[in-house]
Amino acid sequence: MVQKGFVAVFEKTLDRALISECVASWLERFEKVEQVIPKTEGTLEVKEPSEIMWEPHMQFRVTNGDQFSWVYVSLDKLAMETTGFQDAEISFCLEVLLELPCVAEVVDEKNQRRLDELEKAGII
Repeated sequence: MVQKGFVAVFEKTLDRALISECVASWLERFEKVEQVIPKTEGTLEVKEPSEIMWEPHMQFRVTNGDQFSWVYVSLDKLAMETTGFQDAEISFCLEVLLELPCVAEVVDEKNQRRLDELEKAGII
């Protein structure tokens, strides 16, 4: 399978409240949300936003059936990144970014020109 990824740029900084809203959105729309346990390789299921283990850099796995996406998010940044596999229709790693609050732009990982612009601007 072909790997795929996207970067979502938000209108405001990803603080605890906004990240909690994103996790709540995933919990409503998809079967399972897990968070990688800090300093280990294990994951723990997140059943509500209050269970998030707050770290400067966090990694989540969102699953729906046999589809999954990794989500990488850092506190006080303007962007989050996803990776997964390309599907015949919409890639699940894109679907997890749709309907999130305050998303200003979603950039395909193949759009190197735009990613370079975002990096120069300090967004990613």
